[in-house]
Amino acid sequence: MEKDLLLTCDAGTTGCKCTIFDAKGEALFSVRRSYGTNYPQPNWSEQDPDLILNAVYDGVRELLQQVSAQRIACVGLSGTMNGCIPVDENGRALHPNIIHSDSRTEAQVKEICRVISPEDFYRLTGNRADTHYTLPKILWFKENMPQVYAKARWFLNIKDYVYGHMTGRFGYTDYSDASLTIALDINNRRWASELLTELGVDPARMPKLLASHDVRGKITRDTYRRTGLITGTPVAIGGGDGACTARGAGVVEPGSAYCYIGSSAWVSQILPKPVFDPKARIFSYLDMDGTSYHVCGTVQCGAAAFDWTLANIFGGGMPADISNVENMARQIRPGAEGVIFLPTLMGSRTPYWDANTRGCLLGFSLYHDRRHIARAVYEGIAFALNSCASVMAECGAPVHSMMLTGGGARSGLWPDMLASIFGLTTRVHQAPGETTSLGAAIAAGVGIGMFGGYSEAAGVVNARSVHPPVAQWQAAYRDVYAIYADIYDRVKPINDRIAALKFGE
Repeated sequence: MEKDLLLTCDAGTTGCKCTIFDAKGEALFSVRRSYGTNYPQPNWSEQDPDLILNAVYDGVRELLQQVSAQRIACVGLSGTMNGCIPVDENGRALHPNIIHSDSRTEAQVKEICRVISPEDFYRLTGNRADTHYTLPKILWFKENMPQVYAKARWFLNIKDYVYGHMTGRFGYTDYSDASLTIALDINNRRWASELLTELGVDPARMPKLLASHDVRGKITRDTYRRTGLITGTPVAIGGGDGACTARGAGVVEPGSAYCYIGSSAWVSQILPKPVFDPKARIFSYLDMDGTSYHVCGTVQCGAAAFDWTLANIFGGGMPADISNVENMARQIRPGAEGVIFLPTLMGSRTPYWDANTRGCLLGFSLYHDRRHIARAVYEGIAFALNSCASVMAECGAPVHSMMLTGGGARSGLWPDMLASIFGLTTRVHQAPGETTSLGAAIAAGVGIGMFGGYSEAAGVVNARSVHPPVAQWQAAYRDVYAIYADIYDRVKPINDRIAALKFGE
C-alpha cells in the first residue's frame, strides 16, 4: 500500500487538532479533542501535558478509523509556544506546563534585566524580556520550586513533549520554539550559554536543536499500541504554532506576510535576517528551516476583543449572532462616523507593550447607535493589525503580500477592510482553520522528500478569495487611523491611574 498521506497533531491552547493531508495539501479528515486550562492563582495559567498527550493519542486513533495506518508516510507536530514543562531524564513531566498566557514571573524578568540590559537582551534574542516567555519561567522554578528544578533534565514545550513520548527521543526541540524561549542567541542560532550561566541555569538543561523537518524520530511500539500508527513511521519534530502557520499560509520570501486573526492576532513575514526595532515593538524568531526568520507584531486581543463585544454589547451577556453584527457594521460608512474602538482589553503588545492599557470606545453621541459600534469594533481590530505592519515598514521591512488566516479570516467584512487599511490586496486562505496543521504537514513532507523544500511546498497553498483595496475606503481610513494612532499616548496617563486603583482592599 502506498504511503501517500501526512498526519499532523497540533496541540493548541483549547484543544488538539489531528488532521490527515494528501500530497496536494488537502485536509482529508480532521478531529479535535478539547481540554482545559487551570488558573490556580491570579495571572497563573497551567495545563496538564499528559492530558494533552492523551488527547493526541485519542485523536490519532479516531483518524485511523478513517484511513489505513499503512498510508501514513510521516507524522508532523505543532503546538503552543512560550511554555515550560520540566521533565526528568525519562521524559516524565514534573509539573504542569506553564503556558504562554501565564504572567507570574515579573520578579524573574527584573532579574534578567539586572544581568543584561533590555537593549542588549533584545539584540541577543530578538525579543523583549517579558513574563510570557519560557526563560523567566525556568528561573521561577529555580527560585520557587527548587526540588522540581533539581530533578529537571530538560525544559520543553508541548509539541516537544508529544514528540518525546511518540518516539522515545526526549530532550529535543526545533529552532522556532527554541527562539521564543528567549534563551536563544538568535544571531548565531544557538543557546545563549553565557547568559544562561550568569542567570544560574545550566545550558545542558536546554534541549538539542533540530530543523523542524528532521525525521530521525520514529513511532515506537508503545505509541503503536496507543494509537495504531505503524512502528517505525517517521515523525518530524515540527514547529511552534506561529512558524507552522507561516508555512501553512505560503509565506516564502521577504515581504510575503500573513495575518492571523484569532483570540490574539498578529502580522508576520519571513526574512533572511532578524529585524531589530530601536523601540523593540516587534520581535523576531527562527523559521522551521532553522535559517530564515519570522518578524512579527502581535495584538494581544484580536478576536477576543470582538467576542467580548459580541457578548457584552450585542448579546446581553450571551454570544450574539455574528452575521447579524456584521450586517449592522456593513450599514455604516468606513470610519464609523467618528466612533473609534481600541481593542486593548488585556493590555497591549505591539506597538506599546503596556500591561496597563485598557479598552476604549469613544467618539459616540446620541446620534450613533449599535451599528456604529459594530463597525468601530471591526475597524479597531484592523487598525491594531495595521500598527504591526506599519512598524515593520518603519524598520525597513515593508509588507508586499498578505494572506489572511485564523477564524477571523472567515469574516465577510475584514478581508476588504484590511485590504483598504493595509493598502494592499489581501487573500483569504483556502482553509483558514487548517493553516497551522498544514504547516506541520509541510515540514513532515519536506523531511521525507514528498516536497523538494519549503518553497516548493508553498505551491500547495491556495486562496479562496482575493480582495483588492477599495479606493474610497482607503481615503477614509487614512484620516481615521491617524486619530486612532494618537489615542494611546493621550489616554496613557489615565490608564496608569486606573491601574493604580485598589478595589476591595
